[in-house]
Amino acid sequence: MGYFDACLLPRHDVGLDRLLILVGAGWGILLVLESATGAAYPGVIFREVHDAEGPTRLSFRAYWRQANGNPSLRPFLDLLRERHPDLSTAPGAG
Repeated sequence: MGYFDACLLPRHDVGLDRLLILVGAGWGILLVLESATGAAYPGVIFREVHDAEGPTRLSFRAYWRQANGNPSLRPFLDLLRERHPDLSTAPGAG
């Protein structure tokens, strides 16, 4: 497969612990936040994501649908905005 070829990304509607068990069984890789790396699972090795210049940061997005009436959602998104500002609007962001 070439660098930009499409690949199949399976989706499993299970918790993180089950996904880590699948990774340990050789079913693929999983991108997790650093906070998830504290637990030990047989066959699972945690590695930093690197690019040509060393450790790299992955971007993510969070969306709120206006129709979602969950009262905890707005405080959660406010917390994300506070702790993880949008770097794409920073001066010099490319």
